[in-house]
Amino acid sequence: MDDVPTAARKALQILLEPLAAFVLETGLSVHEFEELFRIAAVRSAAARQKELTGRLSISGIAALTGIPRAEISRILKKKTREPSPDLQRHAANRILSVWHDDPKYEDNNGAPAVLPIFGASPSFDSLVRANGRGIPTRAMLDELVRTGSVEVLSAKRVRVKSLVAVSHGVGPLAVRAFGDTAAELMDTMLSNIRDPDKFHFVSNIQSTVNRREVLPVFRKETSSRGQTFLAGLREIFHGESVAESVKRDGSYRTRVGVTVFYSEKEKNILKPKAVSARQNLRRR
Repeated sequence: MDDVPTAARKALQILLEPLAAFVLETGLSVHEFEELFRIAAVRSAAARQKELTGRLSISGIAALTGIPRAEISRILKKKTREPSPDLQRHAANRILSVWHDDPKYEDNNGAPAVLPIFGASPSFDSLVRANGRGIPTRAMLDELVRTGSVEVLSAKRVRVKSLVAVSHGVGPLAVRAFGDTAAELMDTMLSNIRDPDKFHFVSNIQSTVNRREVLPVFRKETSSRGQTFLAGLREIFHGESVAESVKRDGSYRTRVGVTVFYSEKEKNILKPKAVSARQNLRRR
């Protein structure tokens, strides 16, 4: 039987795969993720320490996290939770930033210039060589084309289309909703681990649907019943009894949240989608 650290490592491997996909889809780098995690670890340890002991110990946080005390002090003194930008920036986003900001890569109107892919500077090749941290020019071009950040024109020239490289369909509202919902879910599950006797719970059901035509009906029923369930809870939240209890004791506040989610994971092995042939871009 696994001990707690071993089980935790296995759980983290499963948990971090969708989290890593979120990081990459939103144009962040692994370095930014690592720095954000260190910030979160320090703030989480500090909050837990205050909750349990009522005091803050830099040395205690260092012992728990393995992060140097000087870095812990810097994190706790900083009001914002943002990592330091630029040096740890996603390589593709660094390329786009220089393309937009460096006068060398501007046209006569001060806008990002259309660049030849190869050739003497200024070119896309020279831009990547100077700012791509060793990433091959073709690999960088493929990634920026994939995210729709650049467009390959005729005569082997490229035009920039966006300031950051994020996957198609990713928007700030969806990203914020992801963060809020995922944080609520994980916080509730963590409460289950810390204190199983408290009234925090996450329940789920799983099954296998063997007929594709059943799925639309199942989706519709799940959505309808989930909305009805949440609407009923909303009425309780805003009912007269709850409102009156708040008036009687205005000093008491407990945040209550309920989330209903539905997921599908197809098990059938599908044929990979056809991919158009990769155009050869030879240097002259």
